[in-house]
Amino acid sequence: MYQILPTPRLSARIGGIGRVRLLPFYNRTAFPGEKASACLTAFSDYADRAFSLLFEEGEGGLTLEKDASLPFGGYALIAGIDGKVKLAASEEEGLSHGLATLLLAAEKAEDGKALSLPLLHLCDEPQGSWRGLMVDVARKFHPIRFLYDTVDLCWLYKINRLQLHFTDDESDTLPSEAFPKLPTAGRHYTKAQLTALDEYAASRGVTIVPEVDMPGHSTPFGKAYPELFGSHGILCSEEKTYKALETLIAEVASLFPNAPYLHLGGDEAQIARWERCPGCQAYCREKGIASTQELYAHFLSRVTNYTLSLGRTPILWEGFAKEYNHLISKKTLVIAWESYYQIAPDLLEGGFSLLNCSWQPLYIVTPTRHWEVSEILDWNIYTWRHFWEKSVASKRDITVSEGSPIVGGQLCAWGDRLVEYPSNEQAAREEFALIRRRLPALAEKTWNIHSDLSSELFEELYAHTDALLDKLLRRD
Repeated sequence: MYQILPTPRLSARIGGIGRVRLLPFYNRTAFPGEKASACLTAFSDYADRAFSLLFEEGEGGLTLEKDASLPFGGYALIAGIDGKVKLAASEEEGLSHGLATLLLAAEKAEDGKALSLPLLHLCDEPQGSWRGLMVDVARKFHPIRFLYDTVDLCWLYKINRLQLHFTDDESDTLPSEAFPKLPTAGRHYTKAQLTALDEYAASRGVTIVPEVDMPGHSTPFGKAYPELFGSHGILCSEEKTYKALETLIAEVASLFPNAPYLHLGGDEAQIARWERCPGCQAYCREKGIASTQELYAHFLSRVTNYTLSLGRTPILWEGFAKEYNHLISKKTLVIAWESYYQIAPDLLEGGFSLLNCSWQPLYIVTPTRHWEVSEILDWNIYTWRHFWEKSVASKRDITVSEGSPIVGGQLCAWGDRLVEYPSNEQAAREEFALIRRRLPALAEKTWNIHSDLSSELFEELYAHTDALLDKLLRRD
């Protein structure tokens, strides 16, 4: 087995166990375009960090081919007995994945002027279309360099979605021209920083998914603009609030032009507080809304429909009542996580596609709660578990049938306890250590959803891949 995580789905040794010398050049004549060029620039950057070899366009090295017959995200990598190395993909995400595999399979040649690859023939593709990581940067602000490290980590393990939880009760870390009082002083990113990060991620096959949590987890909104968003600890459901949110949603979408998704939260909202708001009650009477649960679904319907009108796919946490599933567009992707508000079978029956973020074993709450690699390797995208006694999944595993519209899985790193750390730097560093240990296991179980990779073999492969990651991470 090659020392690659996630493990390639189809591999064969060809022509024995010799090696192929790869000079630091690539021919991309058959794979044109600015996006492909950006992927190769990123690969050259990584090759320089890992092996002190900058790849440039030229003959005698890696040959690239654009092959429309290959599946999205997939690639074919051949290092043959003829001494030639070829990489084919149908699009740029697959190209990035193939380049990551190439770097994991490579060693530096003895003369230091080339890479050395084993003879190999890989034809690889993901089974899960969503292989994700979420990082909470709102409860404890993360220095921007850690987000770059996180993108590098995602690139190596073919994680194609990075959700950033930008807003919560502790802070709003997004810049805003429309609402300049909204960003939390001393703990928000600039537009230039996010533009650069979005481009950096896109060139590495990683899609950033921005999240603005609503209507709960939204204290900064009410503090900055109570006249628009209310002051009850939950966003109001009034026409003026919806108009303000539409402006904000459009602004966030423009910050991330490479993101086809926009996460709108929808979890753990204290909706009973709407009952004390005269404006919200007047809105209910006007719209004929009979209950707070119906108002909750109505709120989510308003913001998701507007997001769809922008050409973006909205995402929500499992948090609304199944009696009102019919109010929310089935184009909305729903994250099933706690198996408390609704369970996965109910959401599927309601017509939604799901992303599995099962609390157990996919949550990290540094440093108090996280799960071992072996538990992630024992999980699959059709299963939900939980330790919390109020969750249905604490009594029994919740499973759905294979072939259900489950797009994949995502590891979630939450900052609830990070606020206790004395510095942002220390908090982000310790969280990253837990993520880098567990994300490769998530990658394995979403790339190969039927993987039976043992913990022992995983550890052997991880020793190699993590050593390479250490070379890829920036030191500045």
